[in-house]
Amino acid sequence: MTYPPQPGPAPYGQYPGGPVPGNVGQYPVSGPPGPYGQPAGFGPPPPSGGGKAGLWIGVGIASVALVAFLITAFVAPGFLLGDDSESGGADGPLAAGGTARDLGDRIGDALQSGQPGAVTPLLCQDATDPLKKFAEGLREPQPPSYVEVTERDGTASAVLTLSGPALGKPEITGQVTATGTLANQETGWCWRDFQDASGYLGQIGAALNSGDLDTLQAMKCQNGPVSLGDPLADAVAAGGPYTARNVSFSGRMASADFVAAGGSLSVSTSVDKGRFCLLSARPGTA
Repeated sequence: MTYPPQPGPAPYGQYPGGPVPGNVGQYPVSGPPGPYGQPAGFGPPPPSGGGKAGLWIGVGIASVALVAFLITAFVAPGFLLGDDSESGGADGPLAAGGTARDLGDRIGDALQSGQPGAVTPLLCQDATDPLKKFAEGLREPQPPSYVEVTERDGTASAVLTLSGPALGKPEITGQVTATGTLANQETGWCWRDFQDASGYLGQIGAALNSGDLDTLQAMKCQNGPVSLGDPLADAVAAGGPYTARNVSFSGRMASADFVAAGGSLSVSTSVDKGRFCLLSARPGTA
């Protein structure tokens, strides 16, 4: 006894109700499947416009750089040729194109380094012995300070501050005013002379002890206070030897009491036109 076919799923590999389509069991047109677990490839990517976008970005960057270059050349044209205002680079005196003010700035920078090798190249060939001794003995960086430069008649003077140890006087704890002479020589501006307030007080004491009244009178400031009588002449007449006591420094001023067996003289000094001078002298009480 036979039974008619029953409806149900078609056998494996057959489609119900008709032949198997021609593409069943074939790979897609795009290519064979990739390795196990990966989908089939989709062919090469279509061409993109990234090349043109990169070109426009490069053109934009170049345009900005060109504009910046033109602005800099207009504002500071000297950068195209370099700065020739100084000879010898970071070392050596300033060339003729430099100024005394430029040398003052370099002196300040050299003192901050605290190194003799930074100061000695700024000295003139005929620099005085006190200046050479100071430059060669510098071992302590100096605090940043403004070096005041005054130029007149082809020369210039500088006013600066230094510490006691820099002057070879560690007993001085504060800042001491110093002056310098700048000269414009064939090689340019250079540092020629040097003096500090402590040394100037020493010169006053030496003049007192030697009885050199003319030197003491020449030390007086042009605009110093008027005093009754002549304390300097009286101190010289009283005789020495004088010893400096109560030495103090405050800004540009320095003071001391010169004491001897026959009396004492109180003096104060200041800076006038870049030079030390004797501001006042009066009989002391020490």
